[in-house]
Amino acid sequence: MVNRKNIKDVARAAGVSISTVSRVLNDSKGVREELKQKVLDAVQILGYHSNTIARALKGMPTKTFGLLIPSIENPFFPSMVRGVQDEAHRNGYSVFLCNTDGSGIIEEAQFRLLLDKKVDGIILVASKYTTKYLKKENNELPIVMMDRYVRSPNYSYVTVDHSVGVRLAMDHLRTLGHKRIAFLGSKLISSGARERFQAYKRYMIDLRSKLDESLVVLGDYTYESGIKMTEELLRRDVKFDSILCGNDLIAFGVIEVLKQKGIAVPDSISVVGYDDIAFSSYYTPKLTTVHQPTYDVGQLSAKMLIDMISGVDRRVKHIKIEPSLAIRETTLRVGSDSH
Repeated sequence: MVNRKNIKDVARAAGVSISTVSRVLNDSKGVREELKQKVLDAVQILGYHSNTIARALKGMPTKTFGLLIPSIENPFFPSMVRGVQDEAHRNGYSVFLCNTDGSGIIEEAQFRLLLDKKVDGIILVASKYTTKYLKKENNELPIVMMDRYVRSPNYSYVTVDHSVGVRLAMDHLRTLGHKRIAFLGSKLISSGARERFQAYKRYMIDLRSKLDESLVVLGDYTYESGIKMTEELLRRDVKFDSILCGNDLIAFGVIEVLKQKGIAVPDSISVVGYDDIAFSSYYTPKLTTVHQPTYDVGQLSAKMLIDMISGVDRRVKHIKIEPSLAIRETTLRVGSDSH
């Protein structure tokens, strides 16, 4: 049932009659384009919702797009989201931010909600469930994968080249004389987690001709998991002189356990994180970590999507940005006076 009060608000804001608003919302003919645009602008500003609006806006840009991320509480994502929003706002777009908790059910529900809102496109941090529901959808909607991606020729993506990031970290540790480098990372669910582990594996095989699986523990990208994985590594009673972590939160968990066990970082064990979240440079000791240009990833993802929406460039693109290494206080040369 139409809310008459809301329609009056739209009419007042647009400076037109209620009947004109009704004709526009029902996509009726005979309304001048100038008046139609005033009504649609008022609808956008007032946030008016009606089933008839979907028909009125059918085939017309809404100047909005959706952004699906696993967790806004993860300090890795805010800078990336900011990059998306800044680029969107510069181009007159609004962004619907949706949190999926990494759940396939929530992700699909949020995706369909965005479709119902008639967004012009979607930026998606893909989960392992993404391909299952995307296959059911019409691929005409512009979609850009951000940070993570699914292997498909149908979708563009912007991410970081993790093979470069891992190599930078491993080369740094090797230059410092470390040979027994452990890896604590996430289970191989996302594209980023797989690439980081595979890069570590290749490096260790090149270094030692084989991978010592006792040096590898997989969990998830949380501080709590970093604690559990470190405890598991110590229970194995395997020799290691350094640890490469799948992200900074894991690294903080690692350092906490080592401190509790009386194992000094970096005097006894060097630790390298991954991401370079804001807290990394304020932590004690300051964390050596792979710096991901998250703002740039977000900004470029939004630009790519806007180009697709506007028709400037509809080509499918796969872009990987190179990371860098932020060397701080959690790594030390083997055999130095501090060891």
